[in-house]
Amino acid sequence: MTHRLEAQQLTLAYDGKSIILDLNLAIPTGKITVLVGSNGCGKSTLLRGLARLLKPRSGAVYLDRTSIFQLSTKTIAQQLGILPQSPIAPEGLTVKELVAQGRYPYQSWLQQWSSEDEQQVTQALALTGMTPLANQSVDTLSGGQRQRAWLAMALAQNTDILLLDEPTTFLDLAHQVEVLDLLYELNRSQNRTVVMVLHDLNQACRYADFLVAVHRGQVYTQGTPEQVMTEAMVRDVFGLECRIVPDPVSGTPMCVPLDRRVTSSRR
Repeated sequence: MTHRLEAQQLTLAYDGKSIILDLNLAIPTGKITVLVGSNGCGKSTLLRGLARLLKPRSGAVYLDRTSIFQLSTKTIAQQLGILPQSPIAPEGLTVKELVAQGRYPYQSWLQQWSSEDEQQVTQALALTGMTPLANQSVDTLSGGQRQRAWLAMALAQNTDILLLDEPTTFLDLAHQVEVLDLLYELNRSQNRTVVMVLHDLNQACRYADFLVAVHRGQVYTQGTPEQVMTEAMVRDVFGLECRIVPDPVSGTPMCVPLDRRVTSSRR
């Protein structure tokens, strides 16, 4: 298994407080990696570190064995497509104009907007179902539509690696499945490496090739969904009693929470 993107002894901090602590993680190339963990555990901070949006306090993130802070911003933007949590678009921007920003890493004084740029924007709009809204202002979109517009921008970058922080936020269940199916198809058909944060453990197990459980700023466990999704992990990482059963559709592990009525009646 190859690893183009990896963190070594990575420590990340906000306002002097360490959130990620001496963490080591190698992202499998050409696979879907999902980060899971309780709120505040550091999974979104870790994603920001992998995306070079947050400078390490110590340790490093490497892309093709080179520290990402030794690479130019343009080089990073051509290799890593990033969808942060709750991004904000400039006022008055249309959907197509927003998506077109994903092509900026390929622009220069000598090469302005090209037919390839137009093709990538058109394709990204179509893949995310945003073509009918291409000329509509981002300000007027619903939360779910806005999320799909930002995803289209990330897809328009046409990078080998996609980093997505909760890409299903604001989406109803049907659109959540559509987005995850889209990312799955991009991974399988184009061999794109996908790294994303998800809250839904069952969706994480369905779509992940590689699952990483983050707890208190460190990797609690990592591996296939079958290796990671255990009752002990859910208890330790999420403070929740559960049962792990096979998903009746996919056969992957499915977490069935036990509510207090069930657990108290068994005491």
